[in-house]
Amino acid sequence: MSRGLWHRTLIYLGLREQDEQGYDELPERFVPSDDNGHEPPRPTPEREDAEVRPLHLRDAHVRPVASAPVAPVAVVEVAAFDDVEAVAARFRSGQPVLFDLAEADRSDARRVVDFVSGLTYALDGSLTKVGTRAFLLVPDGLELADDERGRLSTLGYRPPAGSGA
Repeated sequence: MSRGLWHRTLIYLGLREQDEQGYDELPERFVPSDDNGHEPPRPTPEREDAEVRPLHLRDAHVRPVASAPVAPVAVVEVAAFDDVEAVAARFRSGQPVLFDLAEADRSDARRVVDFVSGLTYALDGSLTKVGTRAFLLVPDGLELADDERGRLSTLGYRPPAGSGA
């Protein structure tokens, strides 16, 4: 093996430092020779837009202002943590849900509220306490109609007043 190859191998492995002059020579070795005044050919794709796809971004802070659709509220009695599936399914389908935890024990009620809080955050909804152990879960973009507010009031709940759920 020649000394030059051995020296470069030791430099590559980090066992020896490279001389300062090696840095100056490096760029010149890789510059293409300008024999006939032409630039080296650059690779071009056959079609520039062959790999280009439109990018659709959703900005969570910019939403069109329009009248919110009105939907009926589903009332779900939650006695155990397994009952939260009914709440989540209705909420994911776009229906407001009032869930009452009066029959659930304290630990299950805490787990249900934690789960529904995460669900609300993930799907941009709103969660409002409407009773001692009752909560109203409203999907983003929906609002309660006045007759729904009245119906919930007759059932003993305190739905929020105004246009927001």
